[in-house]
Amino acid sequence: MMNRFARFVYVTAVGGFSGWALFMGTPAQANLSASPFPTIELRQNVRPKDKGVNSNQVALAHYNSGQRSQALRLWESHAEEGNPEAQFILGVLYYRGNAGLGKDMIESVYWYRKAAEQGHMNAQYNLGILYATGNGLVLDPAVAIQWWRMAAVQGHVEAQFNLGLFYSEGTGVSLDPVEAVKWWGLAAEQGLAAAQFNLGLMYMKGEGIDENPDEAIRLWRLSANQGFTQAITVLKVLHLDP
Repeated sequence: MMNRFARFVYVTAVGGFSGWALFMGTPAQANLSASPFPTIELRQNVRPKDKGVNSNQVALAHYNSGQRSQALRLWESHAEEGNPEAQFILGVLYYRGNAGLGKDMIESVYWYRKAAEQGHMNAQYNLGILYATGNGLVLDPAVAIQWWRMAAVQGHVEAQFNLGLFYSEGTGVSLDPVEAVKWWGLAAEQGLAAAQFNLGLMYMKGEGIDENPDEAIRLWRLSANQGFTQAITVLKVLHLDP
């Protein structure tokens, strides 16, 4: 099992391979250094007086130089003016309890929602996570799916994976293997190893798509080449090289 604070919580259901089971689990809060809740980049080399930098980069430069209160004032001002990136950053800061702010899920959700309603992809994904886990919001997988879909159509790979997961399980939606294949296919094209693995299982079983063992093996090799343990194990059981 992967670390709980990786991109997802995965519960492997792969058994002795007399049958094929999906590598599935419940989406979870990701560590803030991972993409679902991106950290504020501390290594970005931006100076407030540089030409061509936007207001959020100026705030970021203050943050990186230790001037957290100045950065916070800028982000708060920009957020109140309707800047979705500043709103998203406030959501992160309140979630983390950072830059002089106490951890406050009500404020975090408020700012994530403001940004998400303006189409901010990561904010949409984060709201989905909070609805899917019941963290700061009433547990509601159906609403989580709505937000993930908005992020997924913009190319958010973890949102695509989670949509595939929920459609494959029938969580918050009717069970729909074809939809699961669709979203895992999009995530697999972006190189997400877990999606490549799950999509391979769907091809091997002929579930939601025509059976195609050769394509399953191709996808498992792509996944295994990224070090994905379950894909490596499957290929070993089948006496195939990664």
